Amino acid sequence: MVTFQIKRLLFWLLLIGGFIALGSVMLRPPPFSGPISKRAPNIILPDALIRSHSLSKLPPDLLRIPLARDVLTEDFITYYEQNENRLALSGTLRRIAFEHELDFPERLLKSVFDEPAEVALWRDNAGRLKDFVIVLSRNPLARIIQTALPAVAGAADMQLSSAGKLDGTDVEILVLQYGTRRQLMLLSKGNRIVALSNPGMLLVDDEKHQSEKSVKIIKELLDDEKPVSPFARQFSREGPLSGKKHELTFATRAFALNYETFVPGLVALGLSFDNQGKWQSAALIDGDAWRDSGSRNLWTALPHGPGFCAALPVNWEQMASLLENFNVGLEQQTGPKKIADSFAGPTAVCWYKGSRLYMPLFAAHLNAGADEKKVQEFFDLATQATKAKEGETSMDAKNGSALWQGEIASRFGSSNGNGERNLKPALAIQHDIVFFSPDAALVKNALDVAAKRWPALTDSFRSEKEAPLAFIDPHALAFLLRAEIFIALPRDEEALFRNAAEAYLVPRLEALARYPAQRVGLSKKVHGDDLVWYPLEWKEDTAR
Repeated sequence: MVTFQIKRLLFWLLLIGGFIALGSVMLRPPPFSGPISKRAPNIILPDALIRSHSLSKLPPDLLRIPLARDVLTEDFITYYEQNENRLALSGTLRRIAFEHELDFPERLLKSVFDEPAEVALWRDNAGRLKDFVIVLSRNPLARIIQTALPAVAGAADMQLSSAGKLDGTDVEILVLQYGTRRQLMLLSKGNRIVALSNPGMLLVDDEKHQSEKSVKIIKELLDDEKPVSPFARQFSREGPLSGKKHELTFATRAFALNYETFVPGLVALGLSFDNQGKWQSAALIDGDAWRDSGSRNLWTALPHGPGFCAALPVNWEQMASLLENFNVGLEQQTGPKKIADSFAGPTAVCWYKGSRLYMPLFAAHLNAGADEKKVQEFFDLATQATKAKEGETSMDAKNGSALWQGEIASRFGSSNGNGERNLKPALAIQHDIVFFSPDAALVKNALDVAAKRWPALTDSFRSEKEAPLAFIDPHALAFLLRAEIFIALPRDEEALFRNAAEAYLVPRLEALARYPAQRVGLSKKVHGDDLVWYPLEWKEDTAR
């Protein structure tokens, strides 16, 4: 999803060049009177950041990375041609150019994006990277556009307007209306151009009052003597981008689906690559919040065959407030804090190809092995938190394990044969490890690992000093994704979309499945209390 949103944005960026040209020649546009969006992101905290030596070269350079080339193909380059936003903006610019007798070759407009640029992005309520701020420099050809076009003094246009001056400056704020209630805001000073997709990022109300914090950031963005933007500094990027490189950075909140509090210390993930296909990945870690993962024995306890697994540190102190929010009635028993204090170390989460995307397997450490009283406390917690009607329990003293199984009426569950659908969650305790999943089969597999009836995930690991942070098996992951997609597209209800998925998506998943399994870890141990970028190491697994 993230890749799709960035792709859609990048390829109609060149049309802003037309807006730049139009804004420079229409010297006295009418006042901006459009409504201000009530939903505007916090301009101080971007969810993702792109830094590029050339935005126009970013997509083809990305396709030089083997995995991106095989999975995305050239469709990544050509799809934007029919994008709704691009067509709407293009039509608006062409109409303005025609009515005001302006003539600017597209090759000149494209040259605007052959210079270093930044794109900061923010999520909408659905989690998509939608709003953006673009910062770019004018190259010689772009300056020719501003000087060569005939001035149209006093020209007015119903879709181009002015929102006044940026507070404390003489910078004109231009706003372009295009498509259905879409607006693009542009500010230009010296060799810098800043474009905002949402005027509400600067204007706080219909009276066009400007946010002081936004004004401060935009002033800095327009200052060409500042080599590093405030957006880059938010992600601890202390220096300018070097060479012919591109850099993609995603804050944890952009991909953690609002569960970023469960991965304390992991601030962001980054990918950098050049025009030769050489790439590197890294994790931005807050050493003060990071807790040593020590996940070796979690990996050994997990069943073999996941498509994706991650084992990251958890702030268990937040568990107490979480349990209180669930209102599971623990006050009369153990209390939320006591339950939370029972855990220590990291938590692992895995998705398996034989299950569903919304049914992962969780595993977490206890401070000590669970006695009969502790086991019953967790069984009661599972019953109350899941609101299961009944909970079956079993004990295996020989293997030191205990299992709770519930049943919940849900349309997301499997059929029980009489027209009803049920989820069958399970919680198990194996010595000092707790397992939980909405899919009881995964929990039983974990218990079978301890009983030597099911292979462990680490059976294919080579001996290594540090445990990995994540495990990825493209073959199993592709299988899981394909199953989910076609379950969501039944042939008798979604024949058109299903046929499209079979024709275009399945070949991409098959290409992904051919890649070997990988273990991902940090290149060195986390140290200190500062924000530091740690390179990620990718190691090919020996067997699936």
